Amino acid sequence: MPLRLPSPLPRGLLAGVVQGQGLLLCLDYDGTLAEITDDPSTAWPREGAREELQRLTRSHNRLAIAIVTGRSLADLKRLLRIDTGIFFSGVHGLELDEPGKTAVFSADALACTSELAAIRRWLVQNIPGDRGFMIEDKRIALGLHYRRAEPTEAAEVCERLADFVARETPRLKLLRLKMLAEVMPRVASKARALVTLKARMPRSYLTAYFGDDATDEDALAALPPEDIGILVGGARVSHAVYRVDGPGAVVDELRALDPAGTGVARAF
Repeated sequence: MPLRLPSPLPRGLLAGVVQGQGLLLCLDYDGTLAEITDDPSTAWPREGAREELQRLTRSHNRLAIAIVTGRSLADLKRLLRIDTGIFFSGVHGLELDEPGKTAVFSADALACTSELAAIRRWLVQNIPGDRGFMIEDKRIALGLHYRRAEPTEAAEVCERLADFVARETPRLKLLRLKMLAEVMPRVASKARALVTLKARMPRSYLTAYFGDDATDEDALAALPPEDIGILVGGARVSHAVYRVDGPGAVVDELRALDPAGTGVARAF
């Protein structure tokens, strides 16, 4: 999808797709199903999000739901408190949990274990424990949160981390996200997650992808023209075609997915 200024998402568009071709509904978590918070460990889903997701997994046979996140799946499920009937893709496409199966890490991510260990040691040796930084260890990725740190110090620390990654860990990359610097295997991307999920759907299904962050742009750019990319948040140039205002509007869209179809969400 080319860059553009997204238009407001037409009400009823997604419900019509469910009743027609069928829909794979992909949802980011932070900034999409939950508000961004100073403490990521308390980023609970927006009011109504959990209930609507549970309702949808029970009520439609032409709808599959996937949560696509940079979080580890253990952390996501702790917050969302749903662990059945949904596809979960964690750590930017490196961890997958399908309905009825066991969560797995990708083999090419596990091959980076030694370089991730080097990053882990660098963080322990270089990040002050009392200056507002928080290290998040996802096993196959490592995040440095600095929302509570002094901005000048955070910028300097992130530059040193970026330099170390570039010099010492060629199979890894560093992403600059919202008050977060995250180191992960180069193969990681939400576009990868999207391709994996679409391959598990019936060929007739369209995909709708909701996301708010830079990592979601990879997935939005990878959508074919017939699919539906939706930016969550304020108006800006994006690979998405449509936009909604924030997590509250996402919950409203989930509520609107209440067409006449009955049955249970299909686990593939």
